[in-house]
Amino acid sequence: MNFHRILPSLILLLLPLLASATSFFDLISNGTDKAVDLRIEVAMDSILNKTAAGLEASIVFTDNTGLLRSWETDLEVRGKFRRQRCEFPPLKLNFSKKALAALGLEIWDKYKLVSTCSADPISKNLVLKEYLAYRAYNELTANSFRVQRLSITFVDINGNYPDRTEEGFIIEDTDEMAARLGGKEVENPIGQPAEAYDPHAEVTHALVQYLLSNGDFSMPLARNMKAVEMPGGQLVPVGYDFDFSGWVGAPYASPTSEIGQQSIYQRIYQGYAQSDEVMREVALSFKSKRRQVMGLIAKFSYLPSEDLAVVHRFASRFFNDLNKKSNNDALPLYDQLRGAVAEMIPAGADAKSFRLMGR
Repeated sequence: MNFHRILPSLILLLLPLLASATSFFDLISNGTDKAVDLRIEVAMDSILNKTAAGLEASIVFTDNTGLLRSWETDLEVRGKFRRQRCEFPPLKLNFSKKALAALGLEIWDKYKLVSTCSADPISKNLVLKEYLAYRAYNELTANSFRVQRLSITFVDINGNYPDRTEEGFIIEDTDEMAARLGGKEVENPIGQPAEAYDPHAEVTHALVQYLLSNGDFSMPLARNMKAVEMPGGQLVPVGYDFDFSGWVGAPYASPTSEIGQQSIYQRIYQGYAQSDEVMREVALSFKSKRRQVMGLIAKFSYLPSEDLAVVHRFASRFFNDLNKKSNNDALPLYDQLRGAVAEMIPAGADAKSFRLMGR
């Protein structure tokens, strides 16, 4: 058999498969808000003691083609605040890149899992509201982390703990998100100047955070945000971790006093000073997507009706306020959004990146 003659033919046959290479996230995502069942078999004592680092685990799930899969992975305890406070800490799946490549998958290997903090029923609703925040972010811009809702069953391999099933969701790998946007992650974006960011992307990120009433992020300190460098060199900010936001309304959340926030429900605009043209273009984009965002909330039947009504009113107030401000031509939109906290400069930021009202 002439292998050299056959090889080109094999490559041609494989090209469609190679071109459609997918990731673990793509396999586990069903493209809807319906939860995917994920079974994790692991030594539970290491997780509950919050000491897991490279802990061996097996995961079992049915992928979006209907194929039952059983994979080995490392499981790590992650997070800071929730790790200390929660009975059940947030986790991360850490796959072997070689194993992913052997399966013909993209080698995006690190996936954060968000699950309930405790057995308290309110904890489940908090997870659902944070998941919904990510989904609203997705509706407003592709410059966001994809998420998939999960029903996670933890099985103790040592038989010391009963099975427990938790509400949760998985977050897209950061490198995967950056590649999807056509760029690459900036490993250490701390201290990046305001002018390094794409103006439209920066306003979009800031306005999403404003929608969520999330004060728990920082551009200059790169807290709870990632920066993606695009081919032209400009950066795109992408936010994550919204459990301290007014949208979620967690009972343990506290306002970010250094930016002038007196309540987690008080919206504080932390965006950089951009031209009024850019500000109004982004605002118009948000207004055009109001129906999608409000429809997403209205149809999200997994939350109790009273919780859903609160989120619906919270988002509605944002869109009503944005509509009112963007229709006011007497003042730049940036000045209106900054309002009474215009003199507050976030820690680590350059005052030149912001603007006082009336300047």
